[in-house]
Amino acid sequence: MIVFETYGKITPKDDKSNIPMDFDVPCGIQKLIIDYSYFPKEFNDESAALDLIKEKLAQYLGPEFSENPVDFLPVKNLITVSLDENGKYRGAAHRQSNKQTFEISADYASRGFLKGKPQSGRWRIVLNVHCCACDVNFKIKISGEELK
Repeated sequence: MIVFETYGKITPKDDKSNIPMDFDVPCGIQKLIIDYSYFPKEFNDESAALDLIKEKLAQYLGPEFSENPVDFLPVKNLITVSLDENGKYRGAAHRQSNKQTFEISADYASRGFLKGKPQSGRWRIVLNVHCCACDVNFKIKISGEELK
């Protein structure tokens, strides 16, 4: 059964932010499966990427550093996921891939998440926007498996 499904767009104005989305898990769910993806992974406008790199080098390192901006190409978007269950932290997946699947059940949890039967109630998935250099489309689908 699909518990939650959404898609949307993240823009550079969302850079360095967290985007929370609440959803409800019904009683009887034994396993949650979270499919998450976003595109594009890389910012392919090289001229704009070089300008962004120069700006961030100046911001974070100051003018005394003379790093070559080309050494930092390609610029990659990075948007990761964290999860709360009824107001309590359940885990996070701060990985580089832009297409991921996570599972949570009594006997197993994907790396970064706490193992244990998913409790019914209000959950929150948070998109952690570490780097958004261009418009990025995302999709989240959360499925729940019931006791058979």
